[in-house]
Amino acid sequence: MTATTEWVEDHFIAGDLALDFANTVYRRTPELGADLFTNAVALTTWLDRTHLLPATDQPYGRFADPDAALDEARALRGLFWTVFDAHSDGRTIPADALSSLLATARRGIAGITVNPDGSMTTLASEGVFAILALRAIRLVLSPPSRGVHACDRCGWFFLDNSRGRRRRWCSMKTCGNQAKAERFRAAHP
Repeated sequence: MTATTEWVEDHFIAGDLALDFANTVYRRTPELGADLFTNAVALTTWLDRTHLLPATDQPYGRFADPDAALDEARALRGLFWTVFDAHSDGRTIPADALSSLLATARRGIAGITVNPDGSMTTLASEGVFAILALRAIRLVLSPPSRGVHACDRCGWFFLDNSRGRRRRWCSMKTCGNQAKAERFRAAHP
C-alpha cells in the first residue's frame, strides 16, 4: 500500500497555484525526487485543499476514472516543468508545450466558469486541469515583474516577492537553512 501525501503549508510556497502544482515532487534537482502524487487520493486531496474541485459529499470519488486523472495530472505537471524552466532560464517557451497547455485548457473548458473578476470556478472535476493550464499560460504570457524562479537546491518554482529580488530558495525553512548549514560546515571544518 502506498502512503498518501499529507499536504501541509510547506507544499504551497510558490506564490501561484500553477507553480505549487509543478512542485508536487519531493525535488526536481539534482535528481528527480519522489512523486508527491502517490495515488489518485493524493491528487484529489491536493485539488480539494486548493479549492479547485467542486463541492461534493464524496471527496475521493470525484473523477470518473481516478487513474486516468492521475496520469493527466502528471503529464500536465511535466508540461509545467518545460514551460517554467524555459521561462526561469530566459529561453523561448517551446511551442509544443504551449500548444499542449492550450489543448488541455480547451478539453476542460466546459467544466469551468470564468467570473467577471477573472477568477475561475470548477463546475466539474474535469475542469481542474483546464484551470491549472490557463493559470500556467497566464504566467508565461503575462509574467509577473519578478518572474518565475527555480530553487537553487531542489528545483521547485516560486515567484520572488522578496524586497531585494535575491531569493534563491523555495523556502528559507528548508532549502535555505540547508544551504547555509552546508556553507557554515565548509567554512568551519
